[in-house]
Amino acid sequence: MKTVADYLAETLHKLGVTHVFGIIGKSICPAVLKMVDHGLEFIPGRHESSSGFAAAGYALQTGRLGVAFATSGPGGTNLLTAAAHAKANNLPVLFITGHQSIQELGIPQCQDSSSYLADLAEMFKPATLFSKLVERGDHFGTLLNHALSIALGPNKGPVHLCLPFDVQTELLAECRIVMPEPEPLISITNLNRILPLLHKSSHPLIIAGKGVNRSRAHDELLQFAEQFQIPVITTPGGKGAIPWNHPLYHGPCGVGGFPHADELLNQSDLYIVLGSRLSDMTICNLKPENHPAHLIQFDSDPAFVGKILHSQTLHITGDLKDNLQFLLGTLTEYEAPKKESTAVDYTVPLPTLPNLSLASILDELSDMLPYDHTLFVDDGSHGFHAVQRYKVKKPGSFVFDAYFACMGNAIGMAIGAKAAAPDETIVCITGDGCFMMLGAEINTAVCHNLPVIFIVVNNKQLDMALKGMQKTTGRIDGTLFEVPMDASKFAEALGAAAFRAETHDEFAAALKAAQELKQVAVIELLTDRDEIPPTAHRTVNLN
Repeated sequence: MKTVADYLAETLHKLGVTHVFGIIGKSICPAVLKMVDHGLEFIPGRHESSSGFAAAGYALQTGRLGVAFATSGPGGTNLLTAAAHAKANNLPVLFITGHQSIQELGIPQCQDSSSYLADLAEMFKPATLFSKLVERGDHFGTLLNHALSIALGPNKGPVHLCLPFDVQTELLAECRIVMPEPEPLISITNLNRILPLLHKSSHPLIIAGKGVNRSRAHDELLQFAEQFQIPVITTPGGKGAIPWNHPLYHGPCGVGGFPHADELLNQSDLYIVLGSRLSDMTICNLKPENHPAHLIQFDSDPAFVGKILHSQTLHITGDLKDNLQFLLGTLTEYEAPKKESTAVDYTVPLPTLPNLSLASILDELSDMLPYDHTLFVDDGSHGFHAVQRYKVKKPGSFVFDAYFACMGNAIGMAIGAKAAAPDETIVCITGDGCFMMLGAEINTAVCHNLPVIFIVVNNKQLDMALKGMQKTTGRIDGTLFEVPMDASKFAEALGAAAFRAETHDEFAAALKAAQELKQVAVIELLTDRDEIPPTAHRTVNLN
């Protein structure tokens, strides 16, 4: 006979999980120790939310299940933000939290996770695709099977199980776990309606969202765009769906975008939307009178399809890559239009500033890194500077979340990705505000020899909030750091190699040294506080 914790660890091992992330405590101890016994490497974080982000980074990098855990009570509530982030990004992460023994329910206990105080099973329901308290050992197999089928199913995302201490240690004679298999879900009927819409359109436009990156449909996007000679623009989260210099690429749109892409949005009569919800971050510059006549939207989640624009909408559900492959397979005898595409200069001039411009650094950064790298970008003005200026050469190598937009997420995600891909160059761009939230996670990377290069943009303020408030309200309350941080000293205290750069040359030298060191490195980049980020399109009216 084996314990529930044994069956859990065996299942994760069979699924190919190699690393798990979290912070241990009494109520989750049996499960975590069994994971270690079954060969899974446990990477203890410095804050549970960062461990959740690390599991998401691991899932993104591998395409497999990510696993994050925490003890009961506040350990579990600290994972909630990471769970919502994984849900917004369709990342398959299993969140596991501890719970007091079922036999002790009703007795006041430290870090209570029951309905008497902080009911984690209920709290995780809106932040995940499935959340359940496992009340008995003989229920565990059924619930784990269900959770895994959802997490790794067509509409991937996070799930949560709350495991009481005594359930983890309960002995079971048998526990049948079914390994989920990928199941293509293709909208054949609606796919057959695409070609007539393309024939009717005079100005079609492909809007590539982060779904292209999540489903790794980069080759299919290129083949589709080239076959029909359709221009491509990217959403903030879809940055990197297509190389920056491809002749059909017309740049990023929306917040962090260039005016040229927004002009195309307002001139098109047909949108082909690949994996985007069309949030306010994407269509903030689309005028109501310029909504296209028709919209073809590939999205595994129907929540917002056909409800944002006034366009006649054709919904293609299921996996984006599978659907595009099927569509392209039906067009083998289709004769592409006779068009010649030439590269378009969709950029605008770099700013001229008395001090270091972040935009100018990002404009050159990809030339300083090897082709085989992944760049994780945190939320804030630095993120939208990167959306606008970073020149993605390797499709799928740019990771940015403009939807849930949680500050500090990229720090943990980069660490999880490095654990999954130790030979790949992993770089994280974060801000001083993000770094003050979760920068202690640098020590996690140091302790486990995960040499991520962290670039900390320090402009001594919450820049995006400051510039937005200043423009819309004339006030900047709560956006200045009266005592700015010294990121390089903080990094040294955490055991990382640290650099400080105030010029292009200093940054280039620091980045070169960081790559040669092959250890955790933090480059503090001191930039001009008055540089205007490309976020002014999205404003609020408080009148």
